[in-house]
Amino acid sequence: MIVLKIGGSSLRSLDSLQQVTDIIVGMPETQKIIVLSAVSGVTNHLLRSAEEAVQTERKISGLLDYLEVLHRELIVASIRDPEIRHRTLDEMAYLLSRLEKLLYGVAYTGECSRRMRDLILSQGERLAVQLLAANLCDRGVEGIAMDGDKIDIVGSGDFGNGNAELELTSRLLPQHLLDPLRRGAVPVITGFFGRTEQGHTITFGRGGTDYSAAIVAYAMDAEELQIWKDVDGFLTADPEVVPDAAPLTYLAYEEAAELSYFGAAILHPRTVEPIAKKGIAAVIKNTYKPEAPGTRIGPERHLHQEIIKSVVANRKIGMLRLHGASLGQQVGFLKLAVSALSDADINIISVITAQTAVNLLLNKADVERSAAKIAGLQIPYLDHLEPVLDVALIGVVGEGIAETRGLAGRVFTAVAGAGTNVEMIASGASRVTQYFIIKESQLESTVQAIHTEFFRS
Repeated sequence: MIVLKIGGSSLRSLDSLQQVTDIIVGMPETQKIIVLSAVSGVTNHLLRSAEEAVQTERKISGLLDYLEVLHRELIVASIRDPEIRHRTLDEMAYLLSRLEKLLYGVAYTGECSRRMRDLILSQGERLAVQLLAANLCDRGVEGIAMDGDKIDIVGSGDFGNGNAELELTSRLLPQHLLDPLRRGAVPVITGFFGRTEQGHTITFGRGGTDYSAAIVAYAMDAEELQIWKDVDGFLTADPEVVPDAAPLTYLAYEEAAELSYFGAAILHPRTVEPIAKKGIAAVIKNTYKPEAPGTRIGPERHLHQEIIKSVVANRKIGMLRLHGASLGQQVGFLKLAVSALSDADINIISVITAQTAVNLLLNKADVERSAAKIAGLQIPYLDHLEPVLDVALIGVVGEGIAETRGLAGRVFTAVAGAGTNVEMIASGASRVTQYFIIKESQLESTVQAIHTEFFRS
């Protein structure tokens, strides 16, 4: 059994939709489960639709028209069988009618709760599975569109960023999938969301279809998880910064998770957790170059000769420095700060502490809002707050970093050679990662210098 995650960028045109269908149909005879993202751009459109509906109902019709035209054109252009095409258009009309009711409900109440927003955002994947399942049927393969919240992919936690209930899902999901698989059908399942135990739709965060696919692979004891994107897999660096960055054929679970967490937008960081629990291999594949080997992710440690496998950079990072002469000795201070930001839906990427300062690494877009939230706590021993926006994060990732003597010296010799001043260093939190903070203006030259040091050949 193989689980295939198909990304939204692989559905953005008639050619890409046909390419995806060819890949699925042309695979060897094996049980296949598809986990699908919304068509490229649709989730952002739905988010904007929810925000605008809160302000006025007048734009709702136009917002729905965009979705109707986009999906209708793909359906009409890709499906030859008139009966299948008519049935798919009817299903699309039903889903858009339901979305219309949700948006008018938001407009009339003047508010959009997290739970309502998750329900609205889930409509993109519901439309997409109808489209791809119909294309499979048109090619003579029984594709069955399935919604994650109706087939017991169970999640819990906060709406907008749910966590899978893996064991409960493992008990319930096979009841929906095993019979279709036995008769050779291909389930096409919505990614990105599931349901709470109370039956409410809950999303797993932006980019969460990778995570959804890993949940399905775990629950179904799949042999392999294939993640189909529009890239060849992980590289030794961002190709926009290092044009000759080389593809990586293998990464251990922890390496892939750290690269994803610190900025390599190839894989959702939480994807690794479910598959690692059962030792399921994952492969990143390119929809437009299916013959390319891609990057395989698995449990084995593969020590690279130079130890470092990739240099990752993140421009979206920002920092909030909290200053106070005795911060390091104040019991409960971090709990106060973290709770305030958590209540405001602000994610803390990392915390670096000292006696007189606490440094919070955040998304750049959250720095000013975080400063306002913490200032509002009026903590007497907090002297002042210092938002820092002109920084970027660089990380080096590879099995063996923690135990290789002299490696950090080589990294920072290369950094110094590029004329870069390091603002802050962190290591030890993960045995496969070291990261540091620099001025954003020095990002490209610094990444290039490290890459040259470790990947000269």
